[in-house]
Amino acid sequence: MLQASWAIVHQRPVRGDWAVLLLLAGFAVQYCLALSSEELRHHALSASIVLYRTYLLSLCGTTALYRLSPWHPLASYPGPWQARVTSLWLTCRSLRGQRYLLLDNLHRRYGPFVRIGPNILSINSASAIPLYVGMEKSETYRRHMRSPGFELFFKPAVTGQHRERKRIWAGLFTANGLSQLMPNLERRTLELMQCMERRQSQSERGLVDVKEVFSHWAFDYTTDVIFGGCNQFELMKKGDPCGLAVTGKIAFAAIDTLGTSPWIMELLWSLPVTPKRADTMLSLIGETVQKRLRLRPEFDDLVSYLLHASVDDEDIERDVYIAIVGGSDNIAVMTTLALYFLLAHPDYYQRLREELDAAFPDPTGSLPANDLAALSLLNGVINEALRLGTPFFLPRIVPKGGALLDNRFIPEDTIVALAAYSQQLSADNFFPEPAEFHPARWLPDGLGPHTKTDKTVLASFTFGPYACIGKPLAYREMRHALARTVLTFDMSLPPEFDVPAFRAGILNMHTTFFTHKLLVKVARRPGVKLESVYC
Repeated sequence: MLQASWAIVHQRPVRGDWAVLLLLAGFAVQYCLALSSEELRHHALSASIVLYRTYLLSLCGTTALYRLSPWHPLASYPGPWQARVTSLWLTCRSLRGQRYLLLDNLHRRYGPFVRIGPNILSINSASAIPLYVGMEKSETYRRHMRSPGFELFFKPAVTGQHRERKRIWAGLFTANGLSQLMPNLERRTLELMQCMERRQSQSERGLVDVKEVFSHWAFDYTTDVIFGGCNQFELMKKGDPCGLAVTGKIAFAAIDTLGTSPWIMELLWSLPVTPKRADTMLSLIGETVQKRLRLRPEFDDLVSYLLHASVDDEDIERDVYIAIVGGSDNIAVMTTLALYFLLAHPDYYQRLREELDAAFPDPTGSLPANDLAALSLLNGVINEALRLGTPFFLPRIVPKGGALLDNRFIPEDTIVALAAYSQQLSADNFFPEPAEFHPARWLPDGLGPHTKTDKTVLASFTFGPYACIGKPLAYREMRHALARTVLTFDMSLPPEFDVPAFRAGILNMHTTFFTHKLLVKVARRPGVKLESVYC
């Protein structure tokens, strides 16, 4: 029995929920056998527990020995011995939110290849990026729902499913599709200015938490993009008493962290309960989708493209959930980080203002997307914030036949992940001062004759077939929000604000959590009159 179990564990992995059922069934069989025995009948339960405990300890022991042995396919790759034994080592450290710092330290100690799980390698080499073109997502992204269906974020059960759904979404991000979204972006960003002033006036300290305001702005605009004017959320006006903006963050963080031990996620997917906040959000999404299906949108929204492709209602609701979380959260986070870095470096804040004032003499006028895209420092600020603020963990599975990388062979079915943080802060790719905020490194002349700025290693929108399809819209949103904010307000951090502590308190688990508020003083710039353009 032990040999058979060991072979199954290593040759034909079993889903976590099924494994629990098999173990319970095995124990039940053991107990029945004990009952049928004359010698064990009177203490069948205790005897079964002892025997099964011995079996489980033996199975775990032999598994650990194999994973530590020179016969394991990844035996030649260095790493902590605990990581070689169990994926729980990585899961526990991922839950702390600073896995990227741990991996960076491990690479400094062990080199470019580090074994961070029984079957997982972290790779600190730009050579790994082309591999993403031909790799599937790992089991971290496997969807184990009780109802059939597919969402763009998860690993598809059928080959080509992701490509087909992505093709449907793609219409939204064409030049024509994006142009229809810009008037609403202008309106929502003006509302953002109004929201900042209103919330500051309501604050006892006379400060506004721009992190929260950006989160509500991004949520409102993203739901506009999805529902075409049928949006009923309005977080900038109503606040977020139900925690809608954070609900999706928590779900994505759970997938990212617990997904490093896929069997845990498989167990959780099987539970017949849903957290209350998630239930509330799913219910509101369902209601809004049904409302949208009955109405004609103001422009071609995401639901329009899904309906045109005959996607069923349940899949539309799933895609909408993914679009809301993925579309709003990352934009809010990166806009917050960009503003934080600007306020922490007033010289760059002033330089950006000068660039914007020169391009837009009327601070209340429209901000055409093409004009914003042509501003080199504005783009540099965004790219630098992305570089410093997106330490993503992107696990993929090595395809059949294995892969050769930097003269090292990686066996098939191995999970590999680019050490994005290490690459984005490497002096080999960004020089000088790779750990510091210098938007000028993205300008044509960089930071001098010895500047290195390798744009190809920026992993903010991932690589290959699973690269983020919303990148064109994301850049437009970030440019628009930053430009309008800097044109409208004089902004400053309060004297007591701890700049290093804010950055040290950033946690990343696919999404980003800020342990400190970004409290800012905003004041309308002299001569800026927005009352005539406020909605």
